Amino acid sequence: MEVQDLNLNRNLLDESAGRSKTSHRMHYEAQVEVIKKQVGDLESIRSQLGLTQRKMAQLLMVDPSAWTRWTRKRDQVPPHIFRALQWYMTLHEKIPGLTPQYFIGRDSAPQNKEVLQRLEDLEAKNLDLLQQKIDLEKKLGQLERQVQANRVGFFMVVLGSLIMAAALFWRLRGQS
Repeated sequence: MEVQDLNLNRNLLDESAGRSKTSHRMHYEAQVEVIKKQVGDLESIRSQLGLTQRKMAQLLMVDPSAWTRWTRKRDQVPPHIFRALQWYMTLHEKIPGLTPQYFIGRDSAPQNKEVLQRLEDLEAKNLDLLQQKIDLEKKLGQLERQVQANRVGFFMVVLGSLIMAAALFWRLRGQS
C-alpha cells in the first residue's frame, strides 16, 4: 500500500518545480491542453496573427525573454497565457479586420474600414437599444403610478360604498 501511495505522490509532483500540484493547477493544465488542441501551439498562433516574437510578448504583456523560454520548451507556459491567446484568436476570427495592432500599436483604430464601419453600426445600435430601454423604464414608471392611483381610487370607492351601505343599513333599521 505504501508503494502505491509513493507512486501517486510522485505523479502529483510538479516536475519543473519539485512541488506537489493542487487540484486547481491540474485543472488549469487540463484546460491548457484543450486550448492547445483548439488553437495550436505558441508559434502557430503567432504566425496566424502575423506578429513578431517581440510584438507577441507585447500583446500578452510579458517580457520577450519569457516568450523565448516558452517556445524553446525550457519552461512551462502559464495557463492564463493560453487563455489570453484563445481570446485573441476568437476576436481575430469574429472580427477579421481587427488586427493585433489595435491592442498594441500606437494607432488604436482598426485598419479595415469595414470593421470600423461595423463597430460604428454596433455602437449606434447599442445607443438605440439604450434609448429604448430608457423609454420603456419611463413608461413602466408611468404605469406603476397609474396602478397606484387606481388602487387608491378603488380603495376610496369601496370605502365609500361600505359607508353608504352602513348608512343605508342604519337608516332601514331605524325605520323598522
